[in-house]
Amino acid sequence: MENFYEKNFKILERLYDGICNIYEYRSFKNEKTKATKNDLILIYKNIPCRASYYNNSSNIVSSKESIFNNTIKQNVKLFLNNKITIKAGSVIIITQNGKTTKYKNSGEPIIYSSHQELMMDIFDDIG
Repeated sequence: MENFYEKNFKILERLYDGICNIYEYRSFKNEKTKATKNDLILIYKNIPCRASYYNNSSNIVSSKESIFNNTIKQNVKLFLNNKITIKAGSVIIITQNGKTTKYKNSGEPIIYSSHQELMMDIFDDIG
């Protein structure tokens, strides 16, 4: 007989309409050059998940140049199984509703008995 938590996992996972790949930065030393380099390494592949998107009016940033030049920051929250370990600074690529987007997590996930939630930002490859 399934326990309460196993039933909750199965119910929640029915809502997961996306998949994600989770990468972490790892340091590697090049034996030839002796230089240390950070590379992204795939840690988890094709993990069922659900990304939730919303805009928050408190995230409106007004430009000093013009009151009409505002930027609204979109908030992204990822829901997934709480047995997956996600470190701060991980890069997460989510495919949901036919769209693939690369994100970085902005901190530690919030762990619940039935799932975990993680606030993320769009990954900026520039710089």
